Amino acid sequence: MSLALLKPAHQRLRVIVPWVSLALSLVVLMATLLLHETLFHGRPLSEASTDRQMVDVSPTAPAPAAAMTVTLAEGKWKSAGIQTEPATVALLPSEVGEPGKIEANPDRQVAIRPRSAGIVREVRVSLGQKVKQGDVLAVLDSPDLGTARLNLRGRQIELATARIELDWKRQVASNVNKLIPELRQGVAASTLQKQYADRPLGSNRALLIQAYTEYEIASHEDEKTGQLHRERIVGEHPAFLAQHTREGAQAKFEAVLEQVRFDCKHEQTLAEQKVRLAEAAVIDAAQRLRILGVPEEINRVLDKAGNVDASASKHEDVTGYQVLAPFDGTIISKSVVPSQKAEINDVLFSLADLATVWVMANVPESDFGILPALKAGTLRISATAYPERTFEAKLLSIGASVDPATRTVPIMAEAKNPDDVLKLGMFIRITLDCPSTQETLTIPSSALVEIDGKSGVFAPSATGDRTFKFHPVKTGREAGDRRVIASGLAPGDRVVAQGAFFLKSELILQSDTEED
Repeated sequence: MSLALLKPAHQRLRVIVPWVSLALSLVVLMATLLLHETLFHGRPLSEASTDRQMVDVSPTAPAPAAAMTVTLAEGKWKSAGIQTEPATVALLPSEVGEPGKIEANPDRQVAIRPRSAGIVREVRVSLGQKVKQGDVLAVLDSPDLGTARLNLRGRQIELATARIELDWKRQVASNVNKLIPELRQGVAASTLQKQYADRPLGSNRALLIQAYTEYEIASHEDEKTGQLHRERIVGEHPAFLAQHTREGAQAKFEAVLEQVRFDCKHEQTLAEQKVRLAEAAVIDAAQRLRILGVPEEINRVLDKAGNVDASASKHEDVTGYQVLAPFDGTIISKSVVPSQKAEINDVLFSLADLATVWVMANVPESDFGILPALKAGTLRISATAYPERTFEAKLLSIGASVDPATRTVPIMAEAKNPDDVLKLGMFIRITLDCPSTQETLTIPSSALVEIDGKSGVFAPSATGDRTFKFHPVKTGREAGDRRVIASGLAPGDRVVAQGAFFLKSELILQSDTEED
């Protein structure tokens, strides 16, 4: 008798029960799977069992990918207007690719510095932000600018005072020139006093009226004394004395007229000169503000001189200096923060107009044969970031000498960048045509569509039952209205040249329907 038989019965059961439980579990699992295939898929037990065995043999095998095919119904086939063309071989110039780099147009790039030193109060733009000409980029507190503004206001007040004085002198001179002829005509002094009572004459009023009155008195005395002398009522001496008194009063009157006319003209000239000096001082003060970066308009400052209020500076931000954008562009660098001290040599921002960018590349000596062909002016550019896109650039210049270290010639081109996809510093590839040619497979550009991020074409099925299959392809450059095919097709393969987008829409609609 073996030792195992000598063991107690409960020990033998402890070994056997786990294996029995495992066997029962496997039986229940297989039964459940077979029942599922029968009830939910309507398949015979034998067939489901066979498939289940096949799946179990290779549990990690991937499910077959759904074919990218689309079949058109009769009605849609008539409205789609499907036309096919074969892929053909064309003789095109060989291509040479040269690495290049995107740089900003230096003619449309500027380093923005403050014209006046100060403390940064606020910064209103961020890195990469687009701005318009005249937009405020930052605001500084500048004592120098405040001093210049107050100086301009003082000069404007002086100009306004000088203009008022000149206006007064002109009125006085004009009234004097009108009064003198009337005095010479002998108009009564009382009449003149009433006529010019509200007209400015300055100190000339007393001089003219007094001299004229004295002359009138002397003339009257001379006339009366002469009449009495002729009537022999008085002697010769009183008549002689009255005559010479009148002559003296007349001479004094004429001298006063000449002096007053000269003084009025001279004072008007001095007032005009004072106004010109005051205007020059205002212009100098405005030009000082221009030097500090405040674009004051000279004519406006001169015209506004009469409206300046000395107390207005109490409420004006005289020290605020606005840093403005000189043209439309993008902030490509920013090195300023609030409370920072900014000197006139500090670069606060770099602004670039990225509507156009420069393409810089170096052509090696082995490819110098393509340089004459570049003078046509158009280059093709591609970037790793946009594999399905090609850009065009206009040639600007070709270097005149070879770099002795790299044995290359620099070329420079300009590319339009309306959607800002060409970033500064981006490495790109410039594709150039060589003098030699090569046979290249091409298809119509209208045949290309993109599905799930892959470029491809639709090819008709061999059965001709209005069924088309999507074939991914790798594309090359454009050649007019055709596109170079690098891989994915062979010469003579027919592709849908017209109606490809219709088929794409049907394929997407078909996929959505199957998912539902």
